[in-house]
Amino acid sequence: MAGAWLEIARTTDLAQADDLALVLEAAGIPSGRMREGRAHVILVREEDSARAGVELVRFTAENQARPAPQATPLQPLGPARDAAIVYALALGTAHLAQRLGSYGVDWTAAGRAEARLIRSGAWWRSLTALMLHADVVHVAGNALFGALFGVMLAQSVGIGWTWLTFVVAGGLGNALNAWVQEPTHLSIGASTGVFGLLGAQVAYEWMRRRQLRHGAWRRAAPVIMGVALLAWLGGAAAEPRPGDLELVALPRIDVGAHLFGFAVGLGIGLALGAPKRPPLQSRRAQALLAASAIASIVLAWVWALGGDSYRISQFRIR
Repeated sequence: MAGAWLEIARTTDLAQADDLALVLEAAGIPSGRMREGRAHVILVREEDSARAGVELVRFTAENQARPAPQATPLQPLGPARDAAIVYALALGTAHLAQRLGSYGVDWTAAGRAEARLIRSGAWWRSLTALMLHADVVHVAGNALFGALFGVMLAQSVGIGWTWLTFVVAGGLGNALNAWVQEPTHLSIGASTGVFGLLGAQVAYEWMRRRQLRHGAWRRAAPVIMGVALLAWLGGAAAEPRPGDLELVALPRIDVGAHLFGFAVGLGIGLALGAPKRPPLQSRRAQALLAASAIASIVLAWVWALGGDSYRISQFRIR
C-alpha cells in the first residue's frame, strides 16, 4: 500500500517550485503540489521521501554553485530615441518626395511591391516599398509605431540590430507575401518592417524571461501582448479614399505583409535572445549594423531607378 504524502519542500517562488517538481519527475519520483497561502508545497510519498530529499539537496547544491542569471541591462535611451527620430524623418522625407514627384520620378511606380515583378526577380521592390505610403495618415502611423517599437527593441539589443531587423523583416516579409498573393497584388508601406520590430521584441523578451527562470505566465505575457497588438494594429481594414496618390487600387491594409513581417521578426528575436546577450554590442559594431541597414535601402533604390525610366513624363512599368 502506498504511503501517505509528505511535504518535501516549500517555496514562495513559482519558478523554483516548477524546477523542484521537474527534478523529481526526472528522477522518476511521483510528486504533487498544493498551495498554502503564498507558498507552493511540494509533496512526495512517504516511501520516496529519502530519495527525493537526496535529489533536491543535490539540485540545490549544484544551483548554488552557479551564479543566478542576471537581467541584461537596458541600452541607453538616447541613441535609441535619436535613431527613432531619424527613422521617422526618413519616412516623412520619402513621402514628401513621393507626393511631389521629386526629380520628375514616379516613386510609387518605381518602388512599390508588385508581386509579379518580385517573383520575376525584382527583389529590391521588397525593400523600396518600405519607404512608400498611401497618405499622411499612413506614413504618420508607421512613423509613430515604428519609432515606438524601435526604441523598445533598441534598448534591448542596440540600434544596429534594431534597424537591421526592420530592413530584414520588412524585406523578407514583403518577398514572402509576394509569393502567396495573386501576381497582381500591390503593396506599399513600412508596416511590414514595423511588425518585424514588434515580433523581434516579443521573441527576445520571451527568451530573456525564460533565461531568468520566470514563471510560465510571465514568460507568456509579452507574446500575448504582441499578438494582441498585431491583431489590433495589423488586421483592421479601411476603405481607400479617392485621391490617395493613384493608390485606390491598393489594399489599405495588407494583412499578409504584416503577418510575414511579424513572423520573420519572431525568428530574429529568438536568434538574438538565444545567447545571454546579443552579439556585437560595441558602439562600432552597432554603427556598422545600422549603416548596413541604411545602405540596403539606398542600394535597393539605386537598383530600382537604374533600369527603365520612371520619369513621370515618359512613365512605363518595368
